[in-house]
Amino acid sequence: MQIDNTVSVEDAVQALALVGDLSMGQPTDGSIRAARLAARLAQADGATPDGCCHARLVALLRWSGCTANASGFATLLGDDVGGRDAMLTQTLPADNPLTVQSVTPLARIHCEVSGDIAGLLGLPAEVEAGLRHVWEHYDGNGLPERLRGSAIPTVVFYTSLAGDLEILARTHGFDEALRMIARMADRKYPAPLARLLAAHAQAWLDELDTPAPAAVDPLLARHVPLSIVADMMELKLPWLAGYSRRVAELVEAAAVRADLSPAQQQCLGRAALIHGMGRAAVPNTVWEREGKLSAGDWEKIRLVPYWTARAGVQIPTLRLEAALASHAYERLDGSGYFRNLDADALGLPHRLLAAACAYVALCMPRP
Repeated sequence: MQIDNTVSVEDAVQALALVGDLSMGQPTDGSIRAARLAARLAQADGATPDGCCHARLVALLRWSGCTANASGFATLLGDDVGGRDAMLTQTLPADNPLTVQSVTPLARIHCEVSGDIAGLLGLPAEVEAGLRHVWEHYDGNGLPERLRGSAIPTVVFYTSLAGDLEILARTHGFDEALRMIARMADRKYPAPLARLLAAHAQAWLDELDTPAPAAVDPLLARHVPLSIVADMMELKLPWLAGYSRRVAELVEAAAVRADLSPAQQQCLGRAALIHGMGRAAVPNTVWEREGKLSAGDWEKIRLVPYWTARAGVQIPTLRLEAALASHAYERLDGSGYFRNLDADALGLPHRLLAAACAYVALCMPRP
């Protein structure tokens, strides 16, 4: 049987958004909230329905390149996850080491990868262009190309303003967020657009407490390989490249030999591809630490399958796969994580996935 390891473009985008939020130290629904705000701003600015959809997609995928430069931010800030959270919330200390020279290569990597992901997903050229310039500023002081004014796709400004409102209102309070955005007007984004956002900001934030309407764009219903998500996750650590794909191949073959049903075989293969989603929440300094990990390090690592489980809440069509994937590090003697389940609670699919993950890891040339 040919196993179908594809998902809709919408589901792939949602998965990539979750990984991006974890990588940037943000709540797992941060990009979803920013995307709703970006679409609202685009609509208020007179954008077409397609333009509003483009704003939503760019906001959802704006962090999709952040796994690729995690090691660079870890080197600069000591903690790629916490450091980038401080960068977004504008709470970095005054003596932080970020400079145009040090950050430009990292911004270029981020934008190139994000744009490439849009291409792999078959998204419109406007979305790809927005992602390739997502760090540019209206006054020409953005990165990586230092574009200015109308040379920057308008969707970038929708995304930047929406993201800033979501993050700054959450971390600094609504009134201070508007003051901070006003100070960045005609620097990071056009002042008229910033004023438009401010006029509707409270109402739009209040709307986020109600469920969002389902996306109906036929473009997002197309199917793409789930391996796109796995490959993006593994950019965080170069020695992980191809790991989840190999686990999927092994566990699918094992499921056939174990005479599991076709549905179980497919669930196992897809679970293998996403079982490392929560890894994005752990700083690279932990993964690359020499010698024995500290108790604090292990507490971070124990949360990896927890964050993977949360993916099932955010992406209902992957609920079963995320639940299975979150058992990848459980062990028969109860010493695994995060649930500490023992043999009585672990069925054959759980055991096959855990064994496949361990086997492939032991066969890889890791540091």
